Amino acid sequence: MTTNTNTTNTTTTTTTNNKMGGGVIEAEYLWGVRGEVGGCVVHVDQNTVVYPAGAFLVLHNTTSHHQQFVSIAEEAMPTALAISPKRQYLCVCRGGESPAVSVWDVEGRKRLRFLSCGEMTSDHYVSAAFTPDEKMVAAQGGAPDWTLVLFLWEKGKVFSVLRLSDTPGLGPVASLTCHPEDNAILSVVGERVLKLFRLNDKLLKTWGYQGGHNYNSECQVWADQHTLLVGTDNGSVLVLEEGELRTELQVSHPQLPPSEKRASSAKGVAVPVGSGPCHRRVTALVVFSGGFLCACGPDKVFVFQKSDDINEHYFQRYMLRVCEASPAALVSGRGEHNITALTLCPAEKTVVAATHTNQLFSNPLPSLDAAKLPSLMFSPLHARLHEGGVVDADTCLWKPVVVTGGTDRTLRVWDYQNHTLLLTHPFREDIFSLALHPTGLHVAVGLTDTLRLHHMLFDTLRVLSEVRIRRCCACCYSPGGSTLAAADGHLVILTSTITLKKLHTLKGHTAKVSKRSHSRVTCTDKVSDLGWYPDGSAVIGCAEDGTVIGWDTCHGQSLWQVTSLESCKYLAAGLSLDGNATQLVGHEGAFTEITGGQMVQEMNCRSGGEVVSASLSPVKTLVAMGTSTGHLLLNKFPLHMATSTFTTIPAHVGPISKVVVTGEEGRVVTCGRDGAVVVWRLAELNDKSPGFLAARERLQDLPSVPEMLVSREDLERTRDRMEELEQNVSYQVRDKEVHLGLQQQEFLASKDALLARHQAEVDKLHQIIQEGERERERLEASHREALEQVNYEHQGVLADHQQELRKKLLYEYSKQDKLETKLKEMQLNLDRQVAEAEHRTREELQQRLDQQDKVVTQLTADLEKTTTELERERTEGAEVLRLVEASTEAELGQVRSSLHAQLVEEHDNVIKLRSERAALRKNFVSMQRECEQKEGEVRGLVEERGRLQATVKGLEREVEALRREVNHRDDIIREREGSITISREQVAELEKQKFLLQHQMDLLREELHPLQAALDLRAQQVKQLEEEMGETRLVVGARERQVKELSQKVATAGKTGRHLEQRHHTLATALTRVLADLATTTHVLHHPKKLKDAVKALNDKYIRSGRHKEFWTRPDLDKLAQGASSDLEVGVMGEDTAVPELLRQREMLERSVATLRAQAVKQAAAHKDRVTSLVKENRELVGRVRVLEERVWQLEGQTRQLESVAGLRDPYSGKRRASRDHLVQQLAQQADTITRLTRQLRLAQTQQRGGEGDGGEMTTKEVKEEYPTEEGGLVKEEKLVMPLEMSQDNTTTTTITAITTTMTVTTTTLSSKHQHITLPSRLPALDPRIPPQ
Repeated sequence: MTTNTNTTNTTTTTTTNNKMGGGVIEAEYLWGVRGEVGGCVVHVDQNTVVYPAGAFLVLHNTTSHHQQFVSIAEEAMPTALAISPKRQYLCVCRGGESPAVSVWDVEGRKRLRFLSCGEMTSDHYVSAAFTPDEKMVAAQGGAPDWTLVLFLWEKGKVFSVLRLSDTPGLGPVASLTCHPEDNAILSVVGERVLKLFRLNDKLLKTWGYQGGHNYNSECQVWADQHTLLVGTDNGSVLVLEEGELRTELQVSHPQLPPSEKRASSAKGVAVPVGSGPCHRRVTALVVFSGGFLCACGPDKVFVFQKSDDINEHYFQRYMLRVCEASPAALVSGRGEHNITALTLCPAEKTVVAATHTNQLFSNPLPSLDAAKLPSLMFSPLHARLHEGGVVDADTCLWKPVVVTGGTDRTLRVWDYQNHTLLLTHPFREDIFSLALHPTGLHVAVGLTDTLRLHHMLFDTLRVLSEVRIRRCCACCYSPGGSTLAAADGHLVILTSTITLKKLHTLKGHTAKVSKRSHSRVTCTDKVSDLGWYPDGSAVIGCAEDGTVIGWDTCHGQSLWQVTSLESCKYLAAGLSLDGNATQLVGHEGAFTEITGGQMVQEMNCRSGGEVVSASLSPVKTLVAMGTSTGHLLLNKFPLHMATSTFTTIPAHVGPISKVVVTGEEGRVVTCGRDGAVVVWRLAELNDKSPGFLAARERLQDLPSVPEMLVSREDLERTRDRMEELEQNVSYQVRDKEVHLGLQQQEFLASKDALLARHQAEVDKLHQIIQEGERERERLEASHREALEQVNYEHQGVLADHQQELRKKLLYEYSKQDKLETKLKEMQLNLDRQVAEAEHRTREELQQRLDQQDKVVTQLTADLEKTTTELERERTEGAEVLRLVEASTEAELGQVRSSLHAQLVEEHDNVIKLRSERAALRKNFVSMQRECEQKEGEVRGLVEERGRLQATVKGLEREVEALRREVNHRDDIIREREGSITISREQVAELEKQKFLLQHQMDLLREELHPLQAALDLRAQQVKQLEEEMGETRLVVGARERQVKELSQKVATAGKTGRHLEQRHHTLATALTRVLADLATTTHVLHHPKKLKDAVKALNDKYIRSGRHKEFWTRPDLDKLAQGASSDLEVGVMGEDTAVPELLRQREMLERSVATLRAQAVKQAAAHKDRVTSLVKENRELVGRVRVLEERVWQLEGQTRQLESVAGLRDPYSGKRRASRDHLVQQLAQQADTITRLTRQLRLAQTQQRGGEGDGGEMTTKEVKEEYPTEEGGLVKEEKLVMPLEMSQDNTTTTTITAITTTMTVTTTTLSSKHQHITLPSRLPALDPRIPPQ
């Protein structure tokens, strides 16, 4: 949705796709197509075609004629369409300042990509095509550079670009297509252009035929992966195979002009003389499985069929016509339809063609095998459309019709409810305006020289009257239909539609004139539009000078006038919700509401283009406007209800010439200069709408009159035609009866022949059945022998399998015992190793603790001794100083100098000690951080220990489950062995039963021999009965034919009797007339002359005229009656009494035979089922044993894998290391050790914090040592060296040797191939005063 903001006093316009906000209006149906678009019609599925019309892509169903719409507002100027090979995607090329290519999803009805190329200088694309894999789109640009662009549309990138204008001598390019299988091959044709390109490393290079400059090509299509067909402008089709020209097919027809000859250059190369005539241009090609269709010349499509001859590729078969050309079209060319696009449905059943005159035609694809085609003429896809723009349109109140007039000089009547075309009427003059009577039975058309009133009949228009108004630009019927208002320059003429006389000439608009050539004066400020009050009491006219005048229709006087407008080009009148007549007039983007001759409100709208037409829907409070850019503007009306935002809907490509709201205000019809007629559906009013009450009052009782006018001449002509057709039908019925009689005789003759042939075939089938019986007995014997052999072999195989299974089971049992013994040994070894490792660890820890206690004791004693010596030396030094001061002052200088030197030295030492203390402090802080990190590691190890314990528990559970499953499998195996034993016993019993059944079958065979003999006897009797039945059927058929012949004779006799009665009645009437005439003649017996004349008159009347020839040529009625009576006396003979008895005996014999056969088949099937069931059971048992073996192997493998993961088994050698219980015990002891060491660590840290002095700081150093153990592991020792520093006053500084405290943490690592069980390697220092637990 985009919004455009204009200057002051200008509203904003909102653009939508198809629906107004809230679903107020939506497109319902559209008549039209844009034939100038390249490939304008394509099939997307079996029954749906897509073509551009107006501002939409129309998806039209060719069977139900339903339509769906996809708005292409951004592609408002499409120049070419292309469908992908799988019909999943549609490519739409648009023109304009920024030409682009868009790819649409056909099923989803949405656009996927919008592609453009910055290297193009053209403003449009002429053709496009998809590659076979549908990943790339090739688009051919137009003049002047003719750039060929290859897009990777899924990524939205340009893959390759080729500028064809760089090749000299190339003309305009007409078509582009891709190879049906190779993504790298493209072909381009045009005027003096026929190029084949191959894609190589993102570059398009020419290959193949290089003589394309000799032809002006129009279209092309790939017939298969090897053949390319190219249509030229001289009525020929070039056939290229593997990139080389093979032949040139000429389209031949008597109505086509001869092709132009080509001149030869000096070098002997044929060059085109010029572009071919338009009547011979091949404009479209489409391929089907048996050949191709070629559109050549106006209204003609030629069908070419594949030839079996290698030298002759195709030959011309049929010609189809789009429509019959009128005589005027042959002279002026007007009305011809040059086909621009052909499309074939995927099933190759329907062909759809589009023409340059914006028409769509369809026809079934003709069969190449049919001797006679169903139709050689295309029919409109749905209706004949306007071939040019629509000039004017109008609708009525009584009928759901809309009338449109176009620049093609035709008037068309559309039914907007049923979406059909009712009437098309051509004119010899241009149409300027039209008006439809409210009843829908009359229409007024403004032509070049006159305004003509017509009756609208059901199939044509009939002229009613004419009003001498030249180029009437506006006319309108009154709401009641009694008056017609027409604009004549600056005047308005009122004409009565009842008396057909002029009522008033209304004046008021100024007539500014301008002189033209040949002394012709033309009015410039003429009336542009007309409207009526809803009650018909006044007519309103607006002129280009900006005046709007209302006239009284009764007196012809002006009621009011508004002259403050700059100009007026359109006017819309209606009845507002409050019952007042209101009008909307305007020019370009400014419009005004007028009520009662007063301007109520003004409004501007310039964003959607210049407004050229408007219409009101008063009940639904809606105003619809059409702009010069093809947009439909919608807003509320009256204008005080209107919003500042107009809803803009793209509807047409060019200007909208007329916007009409239907009488029931349920639809809006827009007509444009692009020739499209669009029907829009308005939403129904709800209870809260302001016009709901008015709609209920005004629209609920609207008349609906579907009748049309019919003239008496048309009715009489139709009646005569009906009588003629009835007479033809009677003749056809009589001829058909004769033909049926002859066919009946032929049928009876052929029936006898068929019966004889059938009897021979029955005998042959009996022989085949007997042979089949013998073959069946032979196959049964062979089957029994094969079954015995299979049973014998099966018993041997079963015994071998059982023996192998026992061996495998014994081996598995022994293997399992060994594994259990090994598992126990490994568990014992693991427990012993864990106990030894724990004992050794405890001893080492105790030794380390004892050493630490000794070191601490020694350091404490040294510290006390050093403190005592320092106190003693301090006391002695003070006494020495006093004695020295008292005794000698001479030595003071020496002492001072020496002390000064010592002081300097001590000061340097203090500075060094302070720097060392700072370094030690830093080391202490880092060691504290490391201790914290180690505490975190300890916590992680504790968590890991918990996870390992959970894993061990899970493994224990799995091992226990595996043990249970192994036990369960053992039970199953034992059960299977028992079932196998039972199966053997059953097999033995079955063998016994088999022997008994064999004996019974032998007995049955012995019993069947007499039955078979009886059966053969019965079969012979049945055969005799069938022969007798055949004879009986022949007798019955003969009797039936006699009955039919007698019934026909009776019917003929009845007809003859009725005819004789009618003839007798006619003769009696004639005799009565003769007697009456003779009685009249007796009155002139005394007048010889009159008597002579009377006798002559009687002779002429009855003898010479031949009316009553029956008097002297009377047939022999007695003989005819006697023949009829003799025919009626023939009776129908009764049927022979022996036939039922024969049928009864035959039925009894057939039942006996069927019973015996069923018994034999049943016994054989039972025996076969028993044997089959035994074989199946044996197979199932063997299969189950094999499944159990595989399961045992799988369980053993899983057990080995789990033991390797748990560390109980070496993955390389497969030997077990220790038992599972020993490993669990070791892990539990290690967890206890970790817990105890953690408690000692926390207590030691607490005591160290309490024992630190004011100036004392401690720094630790870490020393790592590791040595191997007896079990193969590694013991790591980490020693933390902590120096202790103490300082005195500034004057006396004493360096104390560092106190080293060593704390050892032992970590034992047990490693294996798949998993490591590791105890913490870094723990804080332990307090030596805490004894081990």
